Amino acid sequence: MTETIDRQELNDGLLKITDPAREHMAKIIGSNPGVRLEIRAGKGCGGNEYDFTLIPPGKEDALDLYAELGEGRKLYVRPMDFFAKLTGVTIDFKEDTVGNRRIHIINPHETGRCGCGESVTF
Repeated sequence: MTETIDRQELNDGLLKITDPAREHMAKIIGSNPGVRLEIRAGKGCGGNEYDFTLIPPGKEDALDLYAELGEGRKLYVRPMDFFAKLTGVTIDFKEDTVGNRRIHIINPHETGRCGCGESVTF
């Protein structure tokens, strides 16, 4: 017997994605079904980095949690990362005065960031 698992959708109270971030991720995702956000340990001077990985069609994990990005695209998050370090996160997209563009993650669980802002500590 085969069982199906319904993924749990993350609402704005659990994970907030701003409209500019949704638009930016949708452009990057292209024809793929989504992108996965993970925390990579042992990276950078802060010890952890946020990592976005494109998910090819058919490679979605049935256990991943997700947030809708629009037009059928999703941001996937592994439950262990979400419940340990990503609950209450806001994902935004920023462009500064000199034209640098990047995804900006506001995480209440961070205890620090490295000087360049690329790695974090928990």
